[in-house]
Amino acid sequence: MIDASIKAVPGLLLAFGVLALTLALPTGLIAWIRQKPVTVRVLCAASVAGICAVTLVPTDGGPVGQGAICDLSSPFPQMFQSSSALLNVALFAPAPFFAVLIFRRPLTIAAVTVISSGVIELVQAEGEMGRSCSATDLAANATGTLLGVLGAAAWLRFRGQGQWPGKKDILWGTGLAAVGSLALVSVFNSSVNPYVPVSERHDVQAEARALEGSDAWITGAARYVFGKKANIGQTVSVKRDGHLLVTASTDLGDISGWWPDKKLELAAFKDNKAEEGSLNQKQAESVGTRFAERWFPDEIRGAHRKVRVSGSSNTAVYILIYRRYKAGLMMPMRLDITVTSAGRIMNFTARAIADPQLPKTAVSESKAAQLADRYSGRTTQGAVLLAQKVRGQGWRPVWMMGIETSDVFIDAVTGRQIPQSSLVR
Repeated sequence: MIDASIKAVPGLLLAFGVLALTLALPTGLIAWIRQKPVTVRVLCAASVAGICAVTLVPTDGGPVGQGAICDLSSPFPQMFQSSSALLNVALFAPAPFFAVLIFRRPLTIAAVTVISSGVIELVQAEGEMGRSCSATDLAANATGTLLGVLGAAAWLRFRGQGQWPGKKDILWGTGLAAVGSLALVSVFNSSVNPYVPVSERHDVQAEARALEGSDAWITGAARYVFGKKANIGQTVSVKRDGHLLVTASTDLGDISGWWPDKKLELAAFKDNKAEEGSLNQKQAESVGTRFAERWFPDEIRGAHRKVRVSGSSNTAVYILIYRRYKAGLMMPMRLDITVTSAGRIMNFTARAIADPQLPKTAVSESKAAQLADRYSGRTTQGAVLLAQKVRGQGWRPVWMMGIETSDVFIDAVTGRQIPQSSLVR
């Protein structure tokens, strides 16, 4: 992380300098006024500034706009083989070393530093900063913290300065470690998608069995969409929520789907311009319908379809939009297929989710409009009742109320407003 940051962040040294001055100057001044040792406190502040600069200043590398993702592959043995991980160890050792010399509470300092490291990884996962969250970084940070604390403990022991850890240190250290760990695990489980590269998992045979047949399936789908002449490149598999998202790259475009569910998710040509063709709307709909019946038979069963037309007659594109409703409530299944007037499936996006069990709706559209007006202070301009997954609550009937350029989401059972950050996409 450090070596990559130095290359990717031209202003890293400047950021460190500003942070170091911001933290070290007042720290040193306060220590001088209180007649405390100044040097060790200034060094501690500068070490904290280094951690913040290296880990939290945005870079131009790493995943951006891909949602909250964290690489949870095992940190061993690569932690001891990676120069970046070893630099992380060095980064996190000085601050706890100096902090223990100042406060004489090693267990508390260790707990605070490790929990803070977890918060940093969470911020890197959640924020679009060009940074990546990983278990290897967290393990390296914790190792550096441990070395710093042990080093300070040995130094103080050598100098005969105090008998510790004391009861307060043990109580505070274990308490902070327990509460902080539970809070971090809870937030990670609710908002961060785990990413475990297949090549880094321990049970290689099990993973090979799990992937068996996936290449043939996604390759067949790629040739169906892009044509038999498409050159298939590499296929990549990523585990999410117990399933594998398999992606095949071709010279014409990419296609992804879920395995072993055999549910396609999306595909798009790199050239998204519609070519000239002679198909009318009815004929284009027939092409899109055959494709939907071939790859999404369960999703289109009982679904309503509407067609949106864009472009001129000979270069038109026809977008087939499938949605399923139950008692006026839109289910989470989504399927959009774009067909050109030449009969080509230019792209599609799908959300192959089975209809969830939902509590009974209790809030009417008019009541939801009143609530949305009250919550937002603006007049609503449209409403859709849909099934929406909410973090910590599961699937709920939700009113999506349009207000000018944004939306307000109202729980259709309780009438409470749901923050957009709580919606699971």
